[in-house]
Amino acid sequence: MKTQLSMRQWAFAVILMPIIIFSVVLGSYVVYKRHVELDDSLMERGRFISEPLALLSAHSIEQKDNAFLIKALDLAHRSASPVVNNISVFTPDHKSLLSTNQTRAASEARLPPGRVIPTHTQFEVEEDTVYVRSPIWGTDIANDSVLMIKGEERVLYGYIVIELSRTKVLLEQQNAQVTLFFMFIVCLLVCVGVAFWFSNKMITPLYIINKAIQKIDKGETKTKIVEEMSGEYEMLREGINSLCKKLHVANELAEHNISEHTQELQQTVEQLEEQNIELSIARKDAQTANDVKSQFLANMSHELRTPLNGVLGFTRQLKKTRLNSNQTDFLETIDSSAKNLLRIINDILDFSKLDAGKMELETLPFSLRDTVNEVMTLMAPNVFDKNLDIHLRIDSRVPDALRGDPDRIKQVLINLMGNALKFTNEGFIRIDVKYLGSDPQGHKIKFIVADTGIGIDEIGKKRLFAAFGQADSSVTRKYGGTGLGLSICKKLVEVMGGDIGFSSKEGHGSTFHFSIQVKENNLPVAQSLPVDDLVGRQALLFDQNEQSNEDILTVLKDYTSLEVKSVFTEDAFLTEISKGYDFILMNCDVSPNTLGRAKQLISEAKAQCQLVYVLINSISPNLKEALLGSGAKAALSLPVNHAKLIKTIAEPYRVLDQNEAVNTVSFKGVKVLAVDDNDANVKLLSTLLDDMAITADTAQNGREAVEMAKKHTYDLIFMDIQMPVMDGITACKVIKEDSLNESTPIISVTAHAGPDEQKRFQEAGFADYLSKPIDEEMLNQVLVEFTGIHCDLANNKSASSSTQRSEQEPEYAKYHHVDWAMALERAAGKHDLAVQMLSMLVKSIPSTLEQLEMYVEEQNVDELTKVIHKFHGACCYTGVPKIRALAEQIEIGLKAEHDLEMVEPELFELIDELSKFKEQAKTWTFN
Repeated sequence: MKTQLSMRQWAFAVILMPIIIFSVVLGSYVVYKRHVELDDSLMERGRFISEPLALLSAHSIEQKDNAFLIKALDLAHRSASPVVNNISVFTPDHKSLLSTNQTRAASEARLPPGRVIPTHTQFEVEEDTVYVRSPIWGTDIANDSVLMIKGEERVLYGYIVIELSRTKVLLEQQNAQVTLFFMFIVCLLVCVGVAFWFSNKMITPLYIINKAIQKIDKGETKTKIVEEMSGEYEMLREGINSLCKKLHVANELAEHNISEHTQELQQTVEQLEEQNIELSIARKDAQTANDVKSQFLANMSHELRTPLNGVLGFTRQLKKTRLNSNQTDFLETIDSSAKNLLRIINDILDFSKLDAGKMELETLPFSLRDTVNEVMTLMAPNVFDKNLDIHLRIDSRVPDALRGDPDRIKQVLINLMGNALKFTNEGFIRIDVKYLGSDPQGHKIKFIVADTGIGIDEIGKKRLFAAFGQADSSVTRKYGGTGLGLSICKKLVEVMGGDIGFSSKEGHGSTFHFSIQVKENNLPVAQSLPVDDLVGRQALLFDQNEQSNEDILTVLKDYTSLEVKSVFTEDAFLTEISKGYDFILMNCDVSPNTLGRAKQLISEAKAQCQLVYVLINSISPNLKEALLGSGAKAALSLPVNHAKLIKTIAEPYRVLDQNEAVNTVSFKGVKVLAVDDNDANVKLLSTLLDDMAITADTAQNGREAVEMAKKHTYDLIFMDIQMPVMDGITACKVIKEDSLNESTPIISVTAHAGPDEQKRFQEAGFADYLSKPIDEEMLNQVLVEFTGIHCDLANNKSASSSTQRSEQEPEYAKYHHVDWAMALERAAGKHDLAVQMLSMLVKSIPSTLEQLEMYVEEQNVDELTKVIHKFHGACCYTGVPKIRALAEQIEIGLKAEHDLEMVEPELFELIDELSKFKEQAKTWTFN
């Protein structure tokens, strides 16, 4: 982190740093010079002593007068003491000749052996001693007592060594250092004082100016610096004083202006408050009016549906009586008109619910492709009636098993397709389903409905999604409709977390698109397809329509590994049919003008290939029979339903494994409690659970369930809602509060539960909702979700199908009220169980009729609702769809309206049908 220096610190640094550096450098130089001078002075003194003594020593040696030499050396030693420690004379061979101080070691003064004697004076400096060595030169003499070295012109008698003491020099050097240090300290203190004075001189005015600026910052614009300053500070002081004066004047003016504007704003705020109050009142009035409108629509829808249900109900009753052709025609017209009016009323009710934000969506597992195929199957007849083509393509990346509200998706698709059909007279209608990706909220899927109709002009585009509006008034008169369809679609799509839009050009058709956000289901919902039976097969596809050709090819490539050859012309088709394909798939236009040629092509194809399948733009059974008579193996209606197509073309190659296990589903180790007061329901649920290797305990009412929950721990509890002694909701609450199963998931099981009831179940503690009739897929979904064990039902379904085919149908299977295929499906493909379930239903009919007639006569709605609910639950597990639908309609009506008059026609019809059923069943034998 960078440190900011204050101005005082900068002043000290600027003043002291140069002085300190200069002082250190100069002091070091002075000390160094002094040291050198002292050492040089000492050595020079030694020279002055040694060289004269060397001459004296030479003379004494020549005269052989050692005594004189000793006296001379001793005198020189005492004269130079205490600087001289010793004076020694050495021979050329480094032997001591004379010494003035015998206590000093001669070894330190003499030269080491082998070292050359200097020819002139030399110095050797040690820590506290300086050795001065001078050679002793003389003339050649005869003196055997002294070793001499003869040169060319002179003779070396030896050398003299003077030992000089450096003690005094070292002391003077130290004194010089101390003196210099004290001088530096004095100089530094003086500089510090100067720096302190200088910084105060600079900073004090700044402090004064800073205080003045702080006061100005606080709003004290009258502040004035009165202390006089020098130099630039005086200019700054005058500038600040001038600025304060101007600020003060400006503030006074601003305060005056603010005061005026504040008064104006206060007046404006008061006006705005008055307007806000008026707007709030107006908004509340508008909201109230909107609520009244929504309530009015709901009430009117209810009031209109009440007589309409009566009209429809008694119309159905009249149709059962003996009528002539005119009367039948009149009743058909009444029935059709009433249904159309009911549809309009339902649209209005949906719109009012959406507008009020009260529309609640279901969250159910469903197959997206099956849902779209249902819409196409429903709309196809109307499309074919107008001689239009219909196309469908679903992106292979789109997941099929989803969780959402399939009925609302179908409602949007049907509405958009209905509009496309209404405004298209030639060309085609097409649906594309595309995958837009996924995020934590689920998968985003886009639906596109395109047509080649009349298109929409610019004015119509602006009000297309408005309620009660269409492209223009002329369109409304010509094509009819309430104008609510697209508005409802828009709101439904928004509720499903998506958006809707369109593109259109007048005279060139329209394209509507919407996207939804849905979560993926844990298990597959649609049945598995026999694609393995088609591996290695070769197929020929003949389709002269480019769009449908591409759509069919896409289906075959996405779902199978077939080798498909596609041709567009008759000539190419007739050439290819003889090349040994396993089967031929033809898309034939069956209009009156082309039907004959289509039959001829089928016959020619049949001559070359035994398996010829035909796709036609019609649902007419007669047309299909005619084409089958020409040699076709099967005839399917467009657009292509992928499941039907693959099952149809795979059927000849399917080989059922007789040794296939009847049940491959296993939840071994899972323990479940099933609670229901209906014996048939308990029997079916127990059978399904036993087949899955689940230990299942049963209870007949809520109190028994509570007692068992206190004794045993279960992995899952299935609980009926309406039961005697203690209902399911109460039992759920008691189990959650005090039992061994406080954390065990409890699943509500009932024949019908609307969104409000489902919410009530959830608040009571139920983990999920399971609607009757229960089948293996629904049960498996719940078990997987709440036990975490995954099982595959594909083999089980195959085994069930095999069982269904192997058992002979009973005689009563042909009775018009009995749908034996449905009965077997509800019984998980078990023939004996289906018979037992139907037998139990038949045995309950007399008591049910008796209770219905009694409670209808007493006008006891509550008890009648309980009877209907129980009977509806029993019908859910037997193949009696018509009676079940009547019971469900009555139950829904009684729960919603709590009024017998609302369901009176349906009640009479149910009693009539049950009476006929009872009489017919007297001849049946259940075994």
